[in-house]
Amino acid sequence: MNKSVMRKNSLSEYRAVIFDMDGTLYYQKPFRIRMIFYLMGHLLRHPSAIGDMMLIKRYREIREKWESYEETMPFPADMPLEDRQYEAVAAQKKVSAKRVADAVCFYMQKAPLTLLPDYKDVILSDAIKHLKQKGVQIVIYSDYPVEEKLRALGIDADAYFTSADERINCMKPDPKGLKVILETLRLHAEDAVMVGDRYEKDGLSAIGNQMDYIIVPASKKERERLRSLLL
Repeated sequence: MNKSVMRKNSLSEYRAVIFDMDGTLYYQKPFRIRMIFYLMGHLLRHPSAIGDMMLIKRYREIREKWESYEETMPFPADMPLEDRQYEAVAAQKKVSAKRVADAVCFYMQKAPLTLLPDYKDVILSDAIKHLKQKGVQIVIYSDYPVEEKLRALGIDADAYFTSADERINCMKPDPKGLKVILETLRLHAEDAVMVGDRYEKDGLSAIGNQMDYIIVPASKKERERLRSLLL
């Protein structure tokens, strides 16, 4: 479902624009294809890595259905979100949580960094520069770590938040994340707009806070049609 709700004429009319990262600030589909070839080459050089890749596959599956999955696991209430997810994979695959964490760090956080710049969304990058010049706060909110990705993409944000942040500790579409962001930045819901690529994650997070949102399409050609709105 690709719909957007904006009660203002352009992003520059908001005090803050909150961007999702993956699939929003870069084109995810061609990037994933490139990563598949990278991983195939890595696997040819390091056949033993197949075990870690299976851990990554299961980790991604669990995260996509985390809300329903978490209810079946007896995690301590104060356990950080990332640790719970590592433990969930470790329990299923009968390995240590540290091994899962190390695999996630390498294959999902470190390895992609050199490839990301080739898939940067220049339209949104230009929009961010334009918005900053107009004094609009640029905020990044993602379910995954963002700091190194932002550096790789050459994008400057005023603030960034992730699902693993102590005060958030939950994943989209739980509205708590955006609620914490608004409170932290001392913003009202009408002051900010969420920009993401998934209605079922980014859109619903915004709706849960009565915020405006825009869902960007996956292809570059379709995003070109939004340029005037974004700028």
